Amino acid sequence: MYDGDFISVNELLNNAFKESNQVLDLGALFEQKLKEYDLSKTKVFNLLNIDKDTFDDIINGSPKQPNLINVIKIAQFLEISIDDAVTALLKNQSSENVAAIQKATKASFIAKNFDIKKLHSIGFFDDSDDIDIVTDRILAFFGYDSIYDYETQLNTPFYSSSKRKYSDKMKDFWIKSAYQCFKSINNPHEYDREALKDLITKIKPYCQDVENGLFTVCRALYNIGITVIVQHQLVTTQVRGGTFVINGKPCIVLTDLFKRYTTLWFTLIHELHHVLYDLDAITDEQYHLTGDPDLLLIEDKADEFAREYFCGLEKYNFIKSQIHNPFVVDKKAKDWEVHRAFIYSSFQYFEKELNGKSYYGAFGDYFPDCNLAIDDLRPISWKEKSLPDIAVRLKQIFELKES
Repeated sequence: MYDGDFISVNELLNNAFKESNQVLDLGALFEQKLKEYDLSKTKVFNLLNIDKDTFDDIINGSPKQPNLINVIKIAQFLEISIDDAVTALLKNQSSENVAAIQKATKASFIAKNFDIKKLHSIGFFDDSDDIDIVTDRILAFFGYDSIYDYETQLNTPFYSSSKRKYSDKMKDFWIKSAYQCFKSINNPHEYDREALKDLITKIKPYCQDVENGLFTVCRALYNIGITVIVQHQLVTTQVRGGTFVINGKPCIVLTDLFKRYTTLWFTLIHELHHVLYDLDAITDEQYHLTGDPDLLLIEDKADEFAREYFCGLEKYNFIKSQIHNPFVVDKKAKDWEVHRAFIYSSFQYFEKELNGKSYYGAFGDYFPDCNLAIDDLRPISWKEKSLPDIAVRLKQIFELKES
């Protein structure tokens, strides 16, 4: 009997045409039922109120436009699920009918999961409305052969509980892109929390090296089981970063939101604080995005930790009267083992928080180009062809031996 469990059209098609799957022979099952119940075909037609030709078409799996009510009646008589009955019918449908069903399935898949207009605006899609081309582009990017594979392998980690359903399709796309890249990289090193506690005391001086510092730190993190990638900011997402837990290992994604060098480092330390102190909560939820209200992580603590790590309130109070003297700022930056941009960034933050004054338009000449910091990390753009290929590239640079 039909048990009421939902199965997608995608899965029905996959079950019908996958060579390894056994599809029910409705005709043979019907003959078995006739013997079991000691009934004639005519009697069954009368009992089900279905004419012979309609019944034979469904049993033989050859109706062009099968009536759903009749399919349900026959499934009940044969004591099989409607899913099994439909799968058997699909197996013998014409190629034209199957193609029409597949196209409708693709259209539903695209409309449900992706914001086509916004993805087109960032160059993810070429100027094409062809549903087959759009679907193929998405599947190639994520590294799947079919919609069925995408839905069963990529949706499952995030939609196992109802509260993880994002209405923001672009954020959803961003999350799944990061997840798929981390999954494909598959960091071979075990996460070592004690090594992270030691490493985090040594990271700060590397922020002075604009071109190589962030990459060097990320490679060191990779070797203690923490994978860090950079994704270019995705339109409308406004996400600075996030932490995922994949195969029991923490993974951090940074973005170039606001294009500020200091924001990259601040976000990295913020996320490392979550790795140290909130990993169990993130493991339960699969991931955490900076500023995400769905997780009861203490964002203020992570922010305060990152701020104090580079240039906190005490240092702001010391430097604020000399902030317009670049020679003093440069000297203190050297003493505090930070790039001078962190001193200016701290001044901007505390002036706004404590005095309501905005200096965010000032000191621009002292902030390095954030692209210089992330170039060696090969930030993921939305014009790339394949996340698995990107993962291979990133894995190679993380595992590159020093000369």
